[in-house]
Amino acid sequence: MKILVNQQDNEAERLDLMIVVGGFNSSNTSQLQLMAEEKGIPSFWVDGPHCIEVSSNKIAHRMYSHEMLETSNWLPEGPITVGITSGASTPDSVVEE
Repeated sequence: MKILVNQQDNEAERLDLMIVVGGFNSSNTSQLQLMAEEKGIPSFWVDGPHCIEVSSNKIAHRMYSHEMLETSNWLPEGPITVGITSGASTPDSVVEE
């Protein structure tokens, strides 16, 4: 897995998916989700690690529209580029989990 910091609009470094971490009541985090959706990047807004079920490849996430979804097979096999971002008030410990 390649981790990009301060992702720019560089076609050579296109993200395969984005994980947005932060509270569902956070305006800042919702704007990060919106930016990913507007760029057409499959994005998953989670408020903590409990939203991700690694063993079953499922994720419970929120869209910018506030719709809650559970997506199966969200993490594709093979090499992918994943962006991870978080809201300003999201503790680093939550992102690291």
